[in-house]
Amino acid sequence: MRRRDAIKTLGAAAGASLMAPPIPAANAQSTRPAQGRRLEYVGWQVGLTYQTPGPAGLDRDYLMRLLDEMAQHRMNLLSLMMISYGYFDPQHDGYPWPVRNPKLECYRDRNATNADPSKEFVRKIIAEAEQRKIGVNLFMNWGIWNNERIRRSYPSASLQIIRANRPAGWLHCPDSPDAWQLGLDEVADLLDCYDLPNVRSYALERISYAGGSACYCDHTRRAFRQDVGIDIRKASTDRINAWKDARIAAYLKRYVEHVRKKRPNLPVWLHTQCAPGWGHDPAMLKQCGIDTLLPHVIQFPETKESLHRTWRRLAPNKLVLHFCCRDRRPANYKLWIKTPEIIAQAVDWTLAYPGDNLAGLLFFNETATSPANKQAVYEQIKRFEWS
Repeated sequence: MRRRDAIKTLGAAAGASLMAPPIPAANAQSTRPAQGRRLEYVGWQVGLTYQTPGPAGLDRDYLMRLLDEMAQHRMNLLSLMMISYGYFDPQHDGYPWPVRNPKLECYRDRNATNADPSKEFVRKIIAEAEQRKIGVNLFMNWGIWNNERIRRSYPSASLQIIRANRPAGWLHCPDSPDAWQLGLDEVADLLDCYDLPNVRSYALERISYAGGSACYCDHTRRAFRQDVGIDIRKASTDRINAWKDARIAAYLKRYVEHVRKKRPNLPVWLHTQCAPGWGHDPAMLKQCGIDTLLPHVIQFPETKESLHRTWRRLAPNKLVLHFCCRDRRPANYKLWIKTPEIIAQAVDWTLAYPGDNLAGLLFFNETATSPANKQAVYEQIKRFEWS
């Protein structure tokens, strides 16, 4: 069977695997990569609570083992996902750090070990990563919040509304003043809590509209009429998308400026493929202060042509590929279940990309990746060079 057919068969087999701890460093092979494509970053993204076993999330020992394993394989980037959402993971919902702003207390995950001020350990992990020459990225998802919980402190925060006049899942609208303020408050609190030199970058997903079908909430309709002079429901798709691009660019610029009031010169990365209707125009993101894009890769079935087309469209922005290697699905999410063969094929396509804007590989989510898939990741990164 050809690899392409094997991948198609295996991808359709969509079975979920059990959670497993990291491969012990003692079992990993220390190897130097062969000559290959040069990158700046290679590493893991880890949900501190998202897709983790048990309500407490990860602990210090787990992450210490992972750091040793990463060092053994010369990885130089650890991204910590500092939010989980009950919609995709019913066992974990909210912030897994000891928030300081009392307004954010409503969304602290009280079950998470690291969210307990007396048990916080991520500061130690960040310092230990530095000893291993592993820089840390903090990652958040703007706007996917449990509306019932956040409204205790942000009572008018509103969900995005699609054309059919119903909510777009848990995604909130940036045009809603309380939702916008919550996003500013949470990142300020996170950066205050982890104001450490080895936090080398900050990344977020969203600050966007849900897509072509959203948003039609009162806030967005009012803003569109004020700017354009007509009802958004009567405007053309091209006119709406042009307005979205300009509006979201303004929001991103304000957000980046807010981040850099806390951490001047901190690189800010954006997790996006700049899908139509989101409001992310690749040509505008640099002037918003966005340093790097994190487009997701093989979250769902892809081809070499579709991946290369996306990466070319995102140029000249620098890309760190948000490379999904999970073989365990979240709730309410029809994730493509990965195999070692699928991971190898996607790396083949990455090596074959003719563009010059690829800067790294960030594999997601380590806690939902089987030992077999982790070993495939470690084998495949030998094909690249990085510092």
